[in-house]
Amino acid sequence: MSGQTRMTLIRDTKLVLCGLILAGCAGSGGAIYEFRPTETPLQYEVSDSSVFLIQSPMGEQRFVDSVRAVVAIEIGQGDTASHPVSAVFESLDLWSGGDSPEQHLYAGDLVGKPFNGTLSQNGSIAVTESPEVSEQLMEFTDPETLFSEMLAPLPPERLGTAGPWPHRTSHNAESPMTFEAIYDGTAHFAGDTTWNGAPARIIVSEGITTVTARGTPADAPGEIEFTYTGRSTTRYVWDPARGVMLASSATMSTEGELELLSMQLVMPISYEGGREVRLRR
Repeated sequence: MSGQTRMTLIRDTKLVLCGLILAGCAGSGGAIYEFRPTETPLQYEVSDSSVFLIQSPMGEQRFVDSVRAVVAIEIGQGDTASHPVSAVFESLDLWSGGDSPEQHLYAGDLVGKPFNGTLSQNGSIAVTESPEVSEQLMEFTDPETLFSEMLAPLPPERLGTAGPWPHRTSHNAESPMTFEAIYDGTAHFAGDTTWNGAPARIIVSEGITTVTARGTPADAPGEIEFTYTGRSTTRYVWDPARGVMLASSATMSTEGELELLSMQLVMPISYEGGREVRLRR
């Protein structure tokens, strides 16, 4: 497998896994458990890191990616089904390394340009208008996937006394390969906390992530197929007085196999990822 093929595979896998972090939402009475229009933009700081390992006949190959971004989110007045939403990068830096020399990309051409779309009451964002994204940037990550990481799965009853509720998301993508990623888990309230001195609620979502893909990446010797699965856990901090997510911390650990079908060559693979999101204002 060539270096370009491996980078394409890692990039596309990362896009699918990032896209899994979608959310639900809800609210009632004095405590708010639903998304509401913002009076001023919500500014979030996002840090994301991942390690992708391939156990090839030549030995272990290690690839490390990281993303640092500041994103401003504005939610407009909507109806019971959805709200208009706009997201703007205030900064976006990406690094890629591992066994190969580290590369750094500052995506300054996207800073200040809005990604517009719709925020539904189940927390998912559908981007309908976006600036052009360079091929070089897409080799690192799809910027649109970072927006969904601002969200938290909230109880469908819109009550802070709700018991555990299902949290299931799916994401499909097509590049040279066709991907399907499914997260099947359960969310629940996990106690109270404080954030900058104010009361907050903790929500934890735990479940299984499964990713399957098949196709022929550019420069590959033939068709590739892989499947891997593992546990994902995300801890969210929710402000019930304001109705905003204050922070989240996510981990994902998966293992599986990648097969070069034309060569009948099977290689173990693993993906470990972590993400931190924090409200700055």
